[in-house]
Amino acid sequence: MLNTGVIKQLCGFSLIVLASFLSAKTTLAQNAGDVVVLKNGDRLTGEIMGMQSGELKFLAPYMAETARLDWTQVERLESKSTFMIFTVDGKLFTNVLKVLPTNSSDVDNFVIGPEHQALRVKQLAVLRIVPANKNFWKRLEGSVNFGFSFTSGNDQYQTDLVATTTYRTGLNAYTASIDSTFSGQTKGTSARHNQFVFDYKRQLTPQWYAGGLIAFLHSDQQQLSLRTSVGGLIGRSLKQTERTRFSVFGGIVGNREKYSASSNQPQTTNAEALAGVDFASFRFNRTDLRSRVDVFPSLTTPGRMRVQATSDLRIRLAKDFWWGFHVYESFDSKSPVRAEKNDLGISATLGWRF
Repeated sequence: MLNTGVIKQLCGFSLIVLASFLSAKTTLAQNAGDVVVLKNGDRLTGEIMGMQSGELKFLAPYMAETARLDWTQVERLESKSTFMIFTVDGKLFTNVLKVLPTNSSDVDNFVIGPEHQALRVKQLAVLRIVPANKNFWKRLEGSVNFGFSFTSGNDQYQTDLVATTTYRTGLNAYTASIDSTFSGQTKGTSARHNQFVFDYKRQLTPQWYAGGLIAFLHSDQQQLSLRTSVGGLIGRSLKQTERTRFSVFGGIVGNREKYSASSNQPQTTNAEALAGVDFASFRFNRTDLRSRVDVFPSLTTPGRMRVQATSDLRIRLAKDFWWGFHVYESFDSKSPVRAEKNDLGISATLGWRF
């Protein structure tokens, strides 16, 4: 027979399991209580996973995977959960939300907050919706793209890896990106181009932001073993809509360059100004175009100017898989060593977006 102490322990354990089960059921019920009604009359009940790039992510208990809905086709939306809501004018709100039916895009039908103190904005003025209770990993957004080519005539091959991820919290955004290319011949020489960039941005006002960057670049074509760049910047958003974003920025950068052992000047230190543009345009379920150009006029070497540019055009194939083109350019008008001024690469890639 079981003694009294064991019985009490079993009862206590059972109560804990029951409480945990009921808590889980309650949480699940709360998370599955969001309602979305589309303009064609379809009604969905489940959980809003977030919205970005004109896509509302929605998951229902009867769905095997997250559905992506066209934000412009949402007629009505209701949720009692708390979200971080980013608008086109750079503002951030943390509250509950609701979308009311309307036949006009000029009506302020997006309601933020409870009814007695609600703020109203236009539905298409909302850029991003992120559940406030998401953990670190679920707040990451980005893509991984890979390309490979081979020519049998001269045994030439090339591999490309392009990956980027962004983490947002409040007014802060952290972005890390990798651009790696390896090309050569099976019985010949090879060349590498590896770049890593970390960006930080903080929204100061609806139009202005400030931040910094850390970048590392290796280029065999330019005999550059490693360039380490650290700098600060301030930028302004010139256009920010549900489909297009365009901003300009400027700042100061310091870098340390180490060239190959065969060069006559293995290491240099430079100070540079920074001016650039950042552009993104996307269409629901179709295309995604992103470009960035950084120009670095040297402050320590008169007449020297560097340019770093990347551009990606992606076309959706199915679900989260995209096919696209990637272009990178590294230009140095007055390198301290005898090397190519340009390091240009163009590749076709297959990628996954998360």
